[in-house]
Amino acid sequence: MTRRYVLVFLLAAASLATWVPDLRRDFGHPLGNAGLDINYKGVVTAAGTAAVAAGVKPGDHVDLAGKTLLQRDAALYPETADAGKPLEIPFVSHGGHYIARITTMPEVPNVPVIVLRQLAALLMLILGAFLVLKRPNIATWAFFIFALNGGGPVNDFYLMGPVWWFPIGDLWSGLLTWVPPFFGAIFALHLLHEGPLPAWRRKIELAIYAVMAAAVACGSLEIVLWVYFGIDWGEGTFISTGLTLLAYLSIPAILVATYAESKIATRERLRWVIWAFSITAVAALVDFFGSQGNLGLYNTTYLEHSLLTLAYTLVPAVAVLYTVLKHRVIDVNVAISRAVVYAVISTIIVGIFALVDMFFSSALSASRAGLFADMALALVLGFSFNALHARVDRVMDWLIFRARHRAEEHVATVASAIPYARTPEHVNRLLIDEPVRAFALADGVLMLVQDGGTLEFVHAARGRPGEAPTEDGESLIAILRAQRKPYRLTERHMALAVPLFSEMELEAIAFYGTHSNGTDVDGDEVMLIERAAVAAGAAYAKFHAAALRERVAELEDENAQLKAAVTA
Repeated sequence: MTRRYVLVFLLAAASLATWVPDLRRDFGHPLGNAGLDINYKGVVTAAGTAAVAAGVKPGDHVDLAGKTLLQRDAALYPETADAGKPLEIPFVSHGGHYIARITTMPEVPNVPVIVLRQLAALLMLILGAFLVLKRPNIATWAFFIFALNGGGPVNDFYLMGPVWWFPIGDLWSGLLTWVPPFFGAIFALHLLHEGPLPAWRRKIELAIYAVMAAAVACGSLEIVLWVYFGIDWGEGTFISTGLTLLAYLSIPAILVATYAESKIATRERLRWVIWAFSITAVAALVDFFGSQGNLGLYNTTYLEHSLLTLAYTLVPAVAVLYTVLKHRVIDVNVAISRAVVYAVISTIIVGIFALVDMFFSSALSASRAGLFADMALALVLGFSFNALHARVDRVMDWLIFRARHRAEEHVATVASAIPYARTPEHVNRLLIDEPVRAFALADGVLMLVQDGGTLEFVHAARGRPGEAPTEDGESLIAILRAQRKPYRLTERHMALAVPLFSEMELEAIAFYGTHSNGTDVDGDEVMLIERAAVAAGAAYAKFHAAALRERVAELEDENAQLKAAVTA
């Protein structure tokens, strides 16, 4: 487990490290813009004011042969971490060679859009990390890798270092572009398949890994040839991008195949995921072909690029989060899933406060008032955070967990009411019928424990009266007496056995089935059912005590009558 946590942390940190230039942009440090859009063939598709002033025209071709590493880097990376940096970029125009000397201009960053993209990517990364930490398997690991950069910030990681660092940073950013979509396809292949994959899925899985290796090889080779040898092999970018888009397109196709193979209840759970990844594939296709993407076949604005990026970041993250919470496609404890939502909401709140802080600081930077604004904001945030978090809890319960929250409140109320039941039959109905109805369980059966180690049917809800679990009753009684807590069953129609202890003795066992849609009973539901069982055990003890008192009173009455008869 420790290794898993360390690996998840290191991969997440390596992904977040590529955000550094974007984080600087959030706080008033714009990138340097050379005003150039260059497609995968090295041809200028659009030139801004600074580039036109240096003699650059659309249609000119980057000239790398025989140039220095600094010039090749300038052609590869026409942006700079700081504005005002001079660049010398070699071009060919109508057979003539020239060097364009461009001084980068400060960009005008769309800070709200940048922050929104960062929060969307952070939501995806947090969701992927929680899923793989909660229930590690091939599907959750694949989704986590997909979430590392299934569409995120700009990733101008190569800008943060000397010239020799540029190709290394660009290669890492490239890996975060090429690799994750293929693991999105692996996620789709293994979703709802815990055991060995069918033959056709195994073949597709091998094909996915082979195509991913080809995409990485072509993209990496293109960077190496361009930077170190001055060879313009734009086809490498085209091939790696095309294969990456093929991976995006394969995700909804695989999910549709899973949908066709699944039962009706499972299809309902897959529908949202299929739609989300279909939107993801289309958005990635449009974005990668644009000038802000990889190929530059047509010009796109930063806003258009950002909206497309949000589509293939936020849409799959929200769909998977909703499906996990609502339909439990992946069996994750709802409390943990809520923690994901709360963390995301808290991150958004902190981001809003950070923006307010930035605007106040820039507006009041001429005086010491900016410092006081920061201090006041920090105090307000600190004193109001607990109350704010409580409000977020209530809002999230009302918006997302409304039906479930009501079910949990109802079962908790039933557990509090059980001690006030007037008859054992009433206790049985409260313990079995109410959780089954509230949590939409398929079955509920109560069995009394007999002296001989056998079980006797007492009460049932929804299931056929007298239908007992098929597991060995004597062994189950021994297990429950030993561990004194709910026990998850392995059979098909019953999921949980809950012991009822009365006066330290195992009085009965309550059996509960899975949910009506086939999903398992989760941890929060088990906790509430266990609370009801404890209350039922106390109620049984009360009835036993009352019966014992009545029996004692009867014996005392009989004794008194015998004494009177003897005296007479």
